[in-house]
Amino acid sequence: MSKRVGRKIYRTNRGNRKKMVRSVFKFLFIAIILAVLIFVGYSVAKTVVNYLKNNDVSTSENDKPWTPPIFEDNTGEDVPTDNPAEKDNTDNKETNTGEEKNFDVRFSAYKLPITALASTDALTAALNSAKEGGYTAVIAVLKDKGGKIYYKTASEMAKSDENAVVGELYAGQICSMIKAAGFTPIAQVNILEDNNRYGEKRDGSYHIAGESTWLDDSVANGGKPWLSPFDTLTQSYAAFLSNEVSSSGFEYVIFDGITFPAFRNSDLGLIGGAVQSADRYKGLVNIANIAANAAVQNNSSAITMLSAGDIISGTSEAFKPNELSSDIIGVSYILSELGNTAVINGEEIAIADLTAYEKAETVFGEIKRLAGEGKTIIPAIRQSEFSQADFSDTISAIMSLGFDSYIIL
Repeated sequence: MSKRVGRKIYRTNRGNRKKMVRSVFKFLFIAIILAVLIFVGYSVAKTVVNYLKNNDVSTSENDKPWTPPIFEDNTGEDVPTDNPAEKDNTDNKETNTGEEKNFDVRFSAYKLPITALASTDALTAALNSAKEGGYTAVIAVLKDKGGKIYYKTASEMAKSDENAVVGELYAGQICSMIKAAGFTPIAQVNILEDNNRYGEKRDGSYHIAGESTWLDDSVANGGKPWLSPFDTLTQSYAAFLSNEVSSSGFEYVIFDGITFPAFRNSDLGLIGGAVQSADRYKGLVNIANIAANAAVQNNSSAITMLSAGDIISGTSEAFKPNELSSDIIGVSYILSELGNTAVINGEEIAIADLTAYEKAETVFGEIKRLAGEGKTIIPAIRQSEFSQADFSDTISAIMSLGFDSYIIL
């Protein structure tokens, strides 16, 4: 009898299945928790990082002082340098230029071109240009080097040379237009660099051998007469023009051309003792004081204009601060007139090797020292001799020395 074999039945272990299900759910739960933690952690971390980052930037910006620019450099020229030492010097120069200071400038004056006084239209156009430049004062040259007079003067001596007076406007008319445009009016009058031929006897000029007029060169070479500070007619002429201009309303009057011609040794003998004397400088100081005193009587401030190059070289005969009656000395700063070296406070300095900032700081620092406490110095800068960057550094230097006004020639 054969043995019956039944069907085999396989049963799943219920315990294992439950264990597997629990493992799957546990895995999913952990994955979800991790995802939540990662998401929350990233959000929190991002917020913290952004806060710290923004806080650092804000702190840095608040600590950095605002630097007002004095002049904008519009040259657009980038000067490359491969020398680290040169870069360091540039950085040091910028740190010491005083550009981070706020300066209280009494006035910044712009010298009008001679053509501006040709008519009211020309003057209006020139004044509009000065406004665009941001200046607060303008200078009208009423008598220029050479002797030309650019306003209608009542001086009989001036009118004795038919070519001397070329102006079509009155001094008062010029001054009124300047004031109406919102500027401080400043007049400029050249005193001695005058080559006009006044009268039949060249009145006011240097004379030799009695009545002959001295000329600064031969007739064939175009020699010209000069006004002499020792001549009484010159002195009266200076007083008249100063009174006429200052009474027209100009707040300041600049008197320049207070110098002697470049006499040759033979000239000194021909002209005589007045120009040979060691005290001849007193003639220049006297004529400067005559002009200044006449202006002050009309409540104008007189500015005696002298050369920076002559002052620091010791050749300015009129630079006698204690003897000049004017409280203000204008100093024309013209690079071509500065020597290569100068003795500054007893020490010889190589002026030519200095940067624009250092040069202005050195020259005007010395002039300020020489002038003493009783005089106000106003720098007058010939801008055309500078690059824009050097001009900006020059203005920064004179402002850092405490000067509150300057003139642009």
